[in-house]
Amino acid sequence: MTSEITFIGCGNMAQAMISGLSASKNRYQINIIENDQKIIDKVKDHLPIKVIKNIENIQTDIIILAVKPKDIKEVCKNLKVKDSIVVSIAAGIQLKTIEKFMNGYKKLVRVMPNLCAFEGKSINAIYFNNVIDEKSKKTIDIIFKSIGSNIIFDEEIMIERATAISGSGPAYVFYFMQTLIEAALKLGLPEEESRKLVFGTLEGSCVVAKKNIDNLNQLIKNVSSKGGTTEAAITSFAKNNFKKIIENGIKDAANRASEINDENSAS
Repeated sequence: MTSEITFIGCGNMAQAMISGLSASKNRYQINIIENDQKIIDKVKDHLPIKVIKNIENIQTDIIILAVKPKDIKEVCKNLKVKDSIVVSIAAGIQLKTIEKFMNGYKKLVRVMPNLCAFEGKSINAIYFNNVIDEKSKKTIDIIFKSIGSNIIFDEEIMIERATAISGSGPAYVFYFMQTLIEAALKLGLPEEESRKLVFGTLEGSCVVAKKNIDNLNQLIKNVSSKGGTTEAAITSFAKNNFKKIIENGIKDAANRASEINDENSAS
């Protein structure tokens, strides 16, 4: 049986999802609603989609809200769905806000994917409200596994927290990589070799960490010979409160998720 999915908004994340769904062994009829003609032309060139113009007539199996948080209110107020599962991937927007804008409609799901969806490596945080049945949960689980792997939470507040870790997380990693590359250049290493060294180090470290995820402190000790170069760097990190800097940034990201909902929840 073919499920019909409509994406409202077709930015980067929606495009990544459509690409993943198109490559899936499961069959989907994929529709998009998008105001930007350039995006429509780009997507139609390489993805099998149907463009829909009228938002008020959508009655597909699943509707994915892939617009910016500031546009959620207008989109939801124009939806007139009867039995669709409505999935929001808008950062920060709580389901109670969407329910309010949709005049009490309750078949709602909230998901926070991340940029790694483009490579099929997104880690998706999912929350189902209490009216979503088991069959529908399985359908959503399969859809989001087309772009990576899923973690399902029983409390919606966990999506806020996951947003600060996995939703924003790729940017933290890229920031750290860029900082390492810049540090390598200041040491006098050539640019191309600096990039290769940094990327290779992170790639290999992730493989090792995945096999030892419960023992990361031991891995640090394994690299840090007493009186050696690694110990010197780790000591400097600790002296300059590196952990606290990371913790504060993540706390600010989580707080910002709540603020985004407050800013966009007024009727």
